[in-house]
Amino acid sequence: MSNNIYKNPTKITIMKKAFLILSLASVLAGCKVPVYTIGMTETEFTAKQKLNLQLVEATAHRSVYKRAIDFDDKGKQIFMYYYFSDGKLVRMKEDERRPDVVIEQKKG
Repeated sequence: MSNNIYKNPTKITIMKKAFLILSLASVLAGCKVPVYTIGMTETEFTAKQKLNLQLVEATAHRSVYKRAIDFDDKGKQIFMYYYFSDGKLVRMKEDERRPDVVIEQKKG
């Protein structure tokens, strides 16, 4: 008795495609994207986002974090800023990185 699967190349192709689809589905199902909601606590936020997070400002009642999220078409990095007031997330804002100091040369 011979195995007919090796004699029919279309069955092999179908099996390869099915294996590829199942593999891709399992990888996608395993990826978890953190979700941030207005009103969540600062502790919940920092627990979800341990990497790629920078504390920009911290006062007694306010904290601001930034996280790199993407690059624009010119190659500039885009950041998401997260604003906390009294330990609760109150605002999220996407912004480009801008230089802190601009030096202007004047021709005299």
